[in-house]
Amino acid sequence: MHTTMPEPKRPRWLVAAAKRLGPRVGPPAIALALILLGWELFVRTAGMDPTLFVPPSAILAHVPEVVTSELYGESVGKTLRLLGMGFGLSAVLGVSAGIVLGRAKLLDRALSPWVMALYAAPIPAIIPLLTAGVGFALTAKLIVVVLLGVFPILINTKQGVEEVDARLFEVARSFQCSPRQLMTNIVLPSALPYILVGLRLGAIRSLIGTVVAEFYTSPGGLGYMIIVFARRFDNASMFSPVLTLTFMGLSL
Repeated sequence: MHTTMPEPKRPRWLVAAAKRLGPRVGPPAIALALILLGWELFVRTAGMDPTLFVPPSAILAHVPEVVTSELYGESVGKTLRLLGMGFGLSAVLGVSAGIVLGRAKLLDRALSPWVMALYAAPIPAIIPLLTAGVGFALTAKLIVVVLLGVFPILINTKQGVEEVDARLFEVARSFQCSPRQLMTNIVLPSALPYILVGLRLGAIRSLIGTVVAEFYTSPGGLGYMIIVFARRFDNASMFSPVLTLTFMGLSL
């Protein structure tokens, strides 16, 4: 008489997670696998120069060597430090200026055109002017990061302050709320969703500004590491800092 072993029961949380994440993760993962496979086959069958057009297998083979190097560790630290400092300044300046412009209509009409002009300005084009004025040190890098990161925070904060329900101000005035109470109990809570959206956008643009600053100013960071590998025509190694920056951007 043959007996069959009962199948082991899978944890319920694992089954629930698979059902929930499967439709989200499955199609993108399959698409990525097909893209990488097509990339690999195209490079190997089309006779492309592997030095210029690197297959994914060569990129993967160089990742351990790059990420374990001293240069990579130092570069990640410098990039994160510059990103943290630049985004922190952008957040403080953007939220503060957004609140002021959202509450002061005359000041808003005077400064908003210049704010939008700077927001639309191609920041890399003015880097030579910055370096000529302040040099190639940390100050120039911070200015580049702040110029890219501050405006989404400022604009979203201003919009959130402007859209606070006017009836809330009338109720607050009837209770004789002080300006400080008005700000902390009405303006900031009402504008908080806009501020959070601005901070998210500002963080992404701050990362872009960090890489741009490392390209054009003093050596250091993952941006500079990309330049070093590009000058050596070491495209396989260059993808490691590029992928690191990509993962940083996805995590923001």
